[in-house]
Amino acid sequence: MVKRQTLTEYPQQWPDESTLKKASDIAGTHLEKGLGIAKILSELGLDNDGLIASIIYPAYEAKEVHLDTVKDRFGEPVGVLLRDVAQMGALGKLQQLEDSKSHQVENLRKMLLAMVADVRAVLIILAERLWLLRQGVDESFAKETLNIYAPLANRLGIASLKWEMEDLCFRYSQPDKYKKIAKFLASRREERENYIAEVIDILKEKVSHAGIHDFDVTGRVKHIYSIYKKMERKGSELDEIYDISAVRVLVPSIENCYAVLGIVHDAWERIPKEFDDYITHPKPNGYRSIHTAVIGPENKTVEVQIRTYAMHAESELGVAAHWRYKEGGVQKSSYEAKIAWLRQVMEWQREIKTDKEKPTQDLFADRVYVFTPTGDIIDLPQGATPLDFAYHVHSEVGHRCKGAKVDGNIVPLTYHLQTGERVEILTAKNPNPSRDWLSPYLGYLKSPRSRAKVQHWFKALDESLEEIPKEKPKIKAVISNIINIKKKVSSSKKPKTDLHILGVGHLLTQIARCCKPLPGEEIIGYITQGKGVTIHRQNCRNMQHISEDSKKRLIEVDWGDKASNIYPVDLYIEAYDRHGLLRDITNYFANEKINVLGIQSNTEKYSHEAHVYVTVEISGLETLQRILERLKSIPNVLGAWREKRG
Repeated sequence: MVKRQTLTEYPQQWPDESTLKKASDIAGTHLEKGLGIAKILSELGLDNDGLIASIIYPAYEAKEVHLDTVKDRFGEPVGVLLRDVAQMGALGKLQQLEDSKSHQVENLRKMLLAMVADVRAVLIILAERLWLLRQGVDESFAKETLNIYAPLANRLGIASLKWEMEDLCFRYSQPDKYKKIAKFLASRREERENYIAEVIDILKEKVSHAGIHDFDVTGRVKHIYSIYKKMERKGSELDEIYDISAVRVLVPSIENCYAVLGIVHDAWERIPKEFDDYITHPKPNGYRSIHTAVIGPENKTVEVQIRTYAMHAESELGVAAHWRYKEGGVQKSSYEAKIAWLRQVMEWQREIKTDKEKPTQDLFADRVYVFTPTGDIIDLPQGATPLDFAYHVHSEVGHRCKGAKVDGNIVPLTYHLQTGERVEILTAKNPNPSRDWLSPYLGYLKSPRSRAKVQHWFKALDESLEEIPKEKPKIKAVISNIINIKKKVSSSKKPKTDLHILGVGHLLTQIARCCKPLPGEEIIGYITQGKGVTIHRQNCRNMQHISEDSKKRLIEVDWGDKASNIYPVDLYIEAYDRHGLLRDITNYFANEKINVLGIQSNTEKYSHEAHVYVTVEISGLETLQRILERLKSIPNVLGAWREKRG
């Protein structure tokens, strides 16, 4: 049972007694939870308005207090913040993510951030999650937190929340594995502590001897979840993981950091592959530190982290460090740049005195994130309409769209969608786009992609109408002909390639997404129902495992004499992560005028290996070989290959 907390137990940056009394009266039976959340946030240095909102939030979430009451007693800013927190909390409950929908996780994190322009709302939701974890939760809650909220804390650089969340989630979601590691750590605790104490004493003497007097050296055991992830990543057992403990050196300046690094490398043999300079090249979430590993006393591996006091505060507190430290940032990519702005917004608000001077920039102001009826998240441009949503889902859904519902209510097709809304498209039996949709003045479409799909439909329709005989036909015949033409346009497309179907010639064809063949490769055709012939590589795994009945649908095809189109191909790039890596890769494609259809990347946390997946459009195998060779010459790229999905 968790000990009940009282107001007198909360020190430091805490609201005055009168304000606390008013907040506790409103919190009512939810006071214990509210104070628990607020205590976590007080340790991050959250301001008074944020602490008041966190105390009241559980009661507000339970609908036991009205927003107007909060505004009357504490002012408009607290009321607005409380509304933002409630909005984020409600959104988090809309989606129960499964492992099979892992591609949706990052979209949901972005959506959570996009819901508010005030970082304090994000912090309050994270603190509530941590408080609930401390009380004990079920497996599904733990997994959801591990998938969404712990990485969100990492995005904002709040290590003190992230690590505790991860360990607690691991404890509840995989208790046997958690207990095994915890037991192992406990069994060797005394031995480990004695060894780290020896390393600390040596470092203290050497650093002091070098003339650096304002410093601190501490030792710590790595978090249980991080040890588990390292075992999983390396395929190692517990007794094969040697750097379970780490030593951390804190100094006043960056100059001192590099001086200590020299001391460490002079004292012990360094392990080259285990060195990372996150001061020169900070992590995307702003984390700065030097990490190195050495062969220490008794030939044991020791990890040493070196950073300034300010860097350490930012590492532990992330966003919240800006209440205590004011330092310059580093420009980052589009998404990370917005996170960087978020990390500074509260410091700006403290400096701004009048309402007219307050920043008007909104986080992710150029995007909206909405739900499909099945709970998937769709990313659209700001100002997107239900019609844009329909065309994003599928061209046919757009063509047959006749209406839309948002959160269960009928809305016009020109309605501007808002982040967090659930959208349902009402469709007709047959496609029937309107030329009004293309008018820039009527507001039906915001996305250029949607507009292009409508334009393509009418272009195909206009070309088909030219087939109508020029003699004077009967009205009924004309109407019948137009209806047939519409059906023809909606159910078929022009062949995308100059492929030749043996014994037939040109038919509707499409390139298989699984293996994406290129001109010059041996191919086979597979007759589909209603979609013509799908073209696969002959060695495509999907074609090698089809049933005997399905083999009857195979047909011989070749590229013909004029295979001059461009074709999609998936590439995989492996590299050692560095600042500007993705920029250099995308710049190469831009300079070569190679169209990029999609790009994804991820980086291994400890090995810093970057894995980049790119889909581009090219003309054939010769171009592919040239691209791969050029990619390999980009600094830090270890290799580039055609990704084999089929």
